[in-house]
Amino acid sequence: MRNLLSLLILITAIAASAQIGGTSAFTFALIENSAKHTALGGVSITNTDADPSSGFQNPALINHEMHKSISLSYANQVADLNYGFLSYSHSWDTASSFLFSMGFYDYGKFTRTDAAGDIIGEFTADDYNFQIGWSKKYNDKITYGVNGKFLYSVYEAYVSTAGAIDLGGSYNDPDELLTAAVLIKNLGYQFIRYGDDSPREPLPFDVQASVSKKLAHNPLRFSLTLHNLHRWKNSYVNVNARNKEIDLETGIVKNQTLNFGEKAMRHVIFNTEFVFSKNFQLRMGYNHQRRAELGPENRRATTGFSWGVGIGVKKLMINYGSAGYFPGIASNYFSVSRDLSSINRKKISLD
Repeated sequence: MRNLLSLLILITAIAASAQIGGTSAFTFALIENSAKHTALGGVSITNTDADPSSGFQNPALINHEMHKSISLSYANQVADLNYGFLSYSHSWDTASSFLFSMGFYDYGKFTRTDAAGDIIGEFTADDYNFQIGWSKKYNDKITYGVNGKFLYSVYEAYVSTAGAIDLGGSYNDPDELLTAAVLIKNLGYQFIRYGDDSPREPLPFDVQASVSKKLAHNPLRFSLTLHNLHRWKNSYVNVNARNKEIDLETGIVKNQTLNFGEKAMRHVIFNTEFVFSKNFQLRMGYNHQRRAELGPENRRATTGFSWGVGIGVKKLMINYGSAGYFPGIASNYFSVSRDLSSINRKKISLD
């Protein structure tokens, strides 16, 4: 275990030094994949339940309780962007489990024009994410896992591919109702560039950590998630901000500056769940970076806030999640999961 931790630290240091101040391709690999994660602020890596979609985010959450379970998700995002996700989990023993997933991102149709601006047709843009995840128990409380993913992007005639892995670990103490997790996400390499003359672009690398605590004899569960831990300067500064200061000596307009507290908060996501039962949950989340950088200065409204509900109906678990990206504009996620082994009267034992 000590060697594994040393390897994770080394990989994080290398990737962090290579990506500070840069941009990345394949940013769709960071998009949340289910209604539950949307409701919880976009990132949730500590949900140790039987929903296969949790393993899409953190491979350490894949567990044998997901055996023969399937999850389907659909999202109608901002500007009528459409996303779809499929996850299926299978376990051959109680110590290790697998997850097979696919993500589809449809950006719609675009008008094709020539150099003079004349319309000559239409074109489409799509992204795909194919994943295989594996997890293994280290002991009764610690689980580690890895996601291997193949990323495929096609924008009109421009095609690019990449490979990446996620390395995750989780700690779950049922007696203390406490869960903690760490995740190194999208460590990979672009195989085929969008064009022969295009530079090879980095992937959207991220380091995340989270802790979740449920109250005893109470439905409340609180979580704190930190993202982009490898990069302190994770803030977008709006050079077109309305409320600008002017240097009285030089008369030059000062660009927006952020204090320590504001920079720190842009790494933080808060969320709360009301777990009334396995068949009924309410969820709320707050993403400060989303609120600070996407909401207009004079009227941020519900930008950065999210909410959702999970309801069990017969053999199905139905989830809905909504997140605010701009006043009056929200994304809507719908997810359905089911344990397929329950279709047969005689269940297959994993022992």
